[in-house]
Formats: sequence, structure tokens, C-alpha cells
Amino acid sequence: MKKKVNRTKPVSLTFRVTEGDAELIRRNAKSAGMDLTKYLTTCAVGKEIVHINGFDDCARALRRQGTNLNQLITLANMGRISSVNVGETYELYLEIQKLLKEVLERKV
Repeated sequence: MKKKVNRTKPVSLTFRVTEGDAELIRRNAKSAGMDLTKYLTTCAVGKEIVHINGFDDCARALRRQGTNLNQLITLANMGRISSVNVGETYELYLEIQKLLKEVLERKV
């Protein structure tokens, strides 16, 4: 008895391209930070592919900053630290997050 493979994308499409086109497609997918399937699907359904160089590093730093802020707030709520003035930092964090979302949504 054959095992049934549970896939979220069960339909397989095959098409032919030249070696040059295949290499170009692979390079474009890699530079967009996508696997080949996701890249080709995105192109085929007419969605815009946006890859922002350095965004991953920026997002990682923003997540770390958010984690640090959350830890400070937790310590303050537990009473382990008494003087934390994170209001300005928190507002800046929210503004950075808003700007990054706008960039991702291509509103900027």
C-alpha cells in the first residue's frame, strides 16, 4: 500500500526553459530570498516580489530590542527594578515598527 503524502500544494507543474533562463530564474529566486517554488508561484500569479537588502538584519535587531524592552518591563512589574523610564524608548520602538511595516507594504 502506498503512503499518502500530505502536501499543502498537491499540484505539480512542469515546464521547459533554456539553461540560461533556468540559471537566471534560480539567481532571481535566491536574490529575492525565496525558494524556487515560492518565487515562480509569486511571479506567475502576478504578485510583486520585494526584497530589501539588509532588512533581515534590521528586523533581527528590532526583535532583540523588543525582547530587551519586554524583559525590562517584566522586571519592573515584578518589583525587581524600581526606576525604569522606557516610555520614550517604547514610542521609538513603535515608530520604527510602523515604518518597517510601511516599507514592507510598499507605502513609503
